[in-house]
Amino acid sequence: MLRAVGAAAPAGSTCRAHEPSPQELAKQHGEIEPLRVPALYSELFYGEHRDSLAALDAGGIGFRQYKQFDDRDSGLSGYVLLDDASGHALVLFKGMDRPFAERDGWGGVLTDLGGVLAAKFGTGNEQIRRGDDAYTEALCDEAIKSIELVGYSMGSQIANYLAVKYGAYAVVFGDMGLDSTLLERHAHGDVQAAREQAREHIVSLSLGGDLVVKVFGVGRVVGTVVKLPGSLAGVLHQPEVYAHAANAALREREAAHDEAASTAMRAHGGTPRQYADDAHGSTDDSMGLAVDAHKSPARH
Repeated sequence: MLRAVGAAAPAGSTCRAHEPSPQELAKQHGEIEPLRVPALYSELFYGEHRDSLAALDAGGIGFRQYKQFDDRDSGLSGYVLLDDASGHALVLFKGMDRPFAERDGWGGVLTDLGGVLAAKFGTGNEQIRRGDDAYTEALCDEAIKSIELVGYSMGSQIANYLAVKYGAYAVVFGDMGLDSTLLERHAHGDVQAAREQAREHIVSLSLGGDLVVKVFGVGRVVGTVVKLPGSLAGVLHQPEVYAHAANAALREREAAHDEAASTAMRAHGGTPRQYADDAHGSTDDSMGLAVDAHKSPARH
């Protein structure tokens, strides 16, 4: 299912869809700063350099297009991105095609719409099965040393599903949640434990006022919700809007950290102190699943 990207890339892979081994599952690790994900996604699919094979920067991690999956029957589409320096990979599941913005035009839109409705009124769709195949193929790739998931909109439900099924790590936005039947199917008889693991493994970036999520959401959000500043207007459910809000939160957090570090240095005669916890924030889901965008859930 996965195919190499770029003329210089290896032509094929011996990896196929399979039940992952314990060694492969041990590759699962959360590395990327969640607030950088919407901008990375937007640049990959809709940015000025979307057809370029140059690496995309995500806060010091350079991800290049490594492999691609595009199943026209189900509408599943996305990439495996790889940081050659570390061997860390993102398996990125694309959201629904946008009219007049995709190469397939309305064909892809209608296929995706059918998938959305199947997920809304059933227990998932064919994209979930094909996404499972793409993920397990990536897990066995020797070039990939560690791996996590990214899902936007309808792609978020695939990432949520794989996080529950395999214990994967994921960053999702425009989050459609996870059908309760699918959650229970892979909870191994302990739904509460499955929910707790999902909160630890999934970061869900949220914007208020997203009517598409409210109308087409397939189930309860299972990750730790990070509330981004601002809100959406009406049905303006686009990754670029999430990217703008996430970038604003990053700038505010970095400015606050710089000010705190400067204050600490003045208080201690100019001697710098270590503020690792302040730099990355902390998780506080004592009130449920939500934390402020100026904090980042712990990633493992």
